[in-house]
Amino acid sequence: MPLTDLSKLRGVQFRPLSKVAFYVFVANFLILMQIGAKHVETPFIEFGQISTVLYFAHFFVIVPVVSLIENSLVELAIKK
Repeated sequence: MPLTDLSKLRGVQFRPLSKVAFYVFVANFLILMQIGAKHVETPFIEFGQISTVLYFAHFFVIVPVVSLIENSLVELAIKK
């Protein structure tokens, strides 16, 4: 995670988009736990695959993109 978090700010209390991404990550984790306990049947397989992609995308796509967006928002706020 230290390599993918590109934010200049450390700490989530001043990063609202990171808070939302974190809560989506926690909800996705809980969904994956419930799906893992289900039988291997057609609706659970597809939903589990989508949730797994979202789980790994959090680390490799969502965190860097959110960090870059928040960095640009901080720079805009400083320039005002």
